[in-house]
Amino acid sequence: MNPDQVLNEEKPLILIVDDLPRNVQVLHQILNTGEYSFAIASDGGEALRLVKKKLPDLILLDIMMGDIDGFEVCKRLKEKPATAQIPIIFLTAKTDVEDKVRGFKLGAIDYITKPFENAEVVARVHTHIQLKKSIDMIRDYNHQLSEIVEDIKKSYRELRDSQHERINEEKRDAVKAMVVTANHEINQPLTMIQGYVDLLKQSMNSQSQSVAQKKYLDGIERAFERIMIILERFRESAAIRFTNYLPNIKMVLFDDKKKNNEPNN
Repeated sequence: MNPDQVLNEEKPLILIVDDLPRNVQVLHQILNTGEYSFAIASDGGEALRLVKKKLPDLILLDIMMGDIDGFEVCKRLKEKPATAQIPIIFLTAKTDVEDKVRGFKLGAIDYITKPFENAEVVARVHTHIQLKKSIDMIRDYNHQLSEIVEDIKKSYRELRDSQHERINEEKRDAVKAMVVTANHEINQPLTMIQGYVDLLKQSMNSQSQSVAQKKYLDGIERAFERIMIILERFRESAAIRFTNYLPNIKMVLFDDKKKNNEPNN
């Protein structure tokens, strides 16, 4: 197998790092179900070079290697922003709690012990691949929401510079239309995220979840709920008005329908 080759761009890429060819062969046989593509590194130095060429979706990393051990590889990857988000599962024959704690402190998300149990390998890899997909989707949608906020700020700056109330009103309507459109476009992928998270939770035994897994799942659900609350406020808004955010920065406020409909005293 060519270490640099990605068999299918649409499949999650798993980087297997182990200096024993037999371990690599066993892991590849267990995981070669057609769901994933693979890259292989026989030592820590080669793993770091491969990651620079293409970011994998998951790294299965042996701890005991000749040149650079797994702990050092993990440390170097987590120190760099470009590679810090790659999930790493350690491969080890060690069962010492001290070694596991050290791995988690360096940023690893899980351990797989040797000799490998087929069902355990498949379950852990599947769980963390799906979890990464969900986290990546949340990150992408948060980026989209940030872009929407920047568009709203830009629209306001244009409103501020306008000299005619009629033009101002038209631009307020444009802002409202932008928010409604964004709300409509984002709702569908958010529903997909919720579905993925539900499927992920169903595929995992709650008793076997690691602390990191539970933390990530809880974080995704909190982020999802927060986004839904924001979109609901936008959807239920009766009017748009502006207020000071910082001395030289304004922000858009959306009035609640209920509050707007209450009689003035």
